[in-house]
Amino acid sequence: RPWTTVRLSMPTFVLWAKAELENVSEFWAPEDHCWTLDVKQGGGAEERKGVVVDPEDWSEVADTKDTKANFVMKFDKSDRKQSYLNIVQIKGLTRPQTADDTGMVPYIAFECRGLEPVRWTPTGPYCAKVEGGGSWDDIDLRQDDWCEYDEKTDASVSVNKEIPHEFRLHK
Repeated sequence: RPWTTVRLSMPTFVLWAKAELENVSEFWAPEDHCWTLDVKQGGGAEERKGVVVDPEDWSEVADTKDTKANFVMKFDKSDRKQSYLNIVQIKGLTRPQTADDTGMVPYIAFECRGLEPVRWTPTGPYCAKVEGGGSWDDIDLRQDDWCEYDEKTDASVSVNKEIPHEFRLHK
């Protein structure tokens, strides 16, 4: 399993989001999902837009003892040699969105050092399930909303590509 479940020691930011779903009972990102984020320098103003974080990609963090991270970078105007983050699941917190959810849901978390996520760009593929109906594992939100027809339930199903979201520091 590519995501790690950890005891949190570094600042951890949770992505809270609420997709607009039509006739979808559950919506989630698969474990191997690559997250597209804009990140900001910790304690600074420099931003890097559209970075892709792959849960299966592990890079060495320079000048550390065996530390690896899913994403490693250097901000141009920073004294810090490297900033990095890891994709993490927080047991009992992060989960799929369901049709019963009325507010934002904690989708995933990012353990960070020297940077913080500030924006998420939904891309895909994502997964969806219809109660009593079909399921999909190839939902692409890069260009348009996703729409399908579920023959088992005789209903249209959709996910809006504009997903309201925010990052919250997990305590």
